Amino acid sequence: MRTSRTPVASTPSFTPKKRCAINVYDNPVSPELCEATRAWLLSQSPIFGWRAHANAPGVFWHRNFVLPGTHQHHYDDIAWNSELSYEAFCASESPLARVAEIVRQQFFDGEAFTRIWANFQSFGDESAFHRDFPVQYARTARTAVWYPVMNWERDWGGDFITLSDDGEVDACTLIKPNRLVVFNGTQTHAARPISRYCSELRIAVSFGCEVVNA
Repeated sequence: MRTSRTPVASTPSFTPKKRCAINVYDNPVSPELCEATRAWLLSQSPIFGWRAHANAPGVFWHRNFVLPGTHQHHYDDIAWNSELSYEAFCASESPLARVAEIVRQQFFDGEAFTRIWANFQSFGDESAFHRDFPVQYARTARTAVWYPVMNWERDWGGDFITLSDDGEVDACTLIKPNRLVVFNGTQTHAARPISRYCSELRIAVSFGCEVVNA
């Protein structure tokens, strides 16, 4: 006697994609310090024409605050300056220096920053995917991006996004006032384009270090 069997579909095998974590913290500093830092940053005469990497098609406003050339890699010779040390920056006692100390102690295990910079963008100021540090520092590099904006609507875009090693979207977070995003500084990331209806300036301050021992 023959019996019929319903064929059983085989379960396709797959390999889960490796994800790289980003950590998001809201209100890492007081609203008063956030507002004071925003006002101070707007008084610092950012320079237009910065690119996320050498071949990036778009440019935006930018200002370096700490870039002493401790690890002289992937910077133009005119970008780094031995006088732009973290110690000298802290001596300025600016509102941003106060924020930097909070971020350093809470999220960088007390390591001195080798880079602090700010990007200023509005509609049309394009970013591009890039790494803050070369992959040779993959085990030790860390970056924190902080947004001292007073108001930001989700429909304005400008979201922070990272890519996995195979070029797929790995993680993303919205921009919010006084939000801090911490991630591996060698991870590919970018700011997404900003809507033409955005009425605010997207200000992003980055704190970075090639070697965080924790």
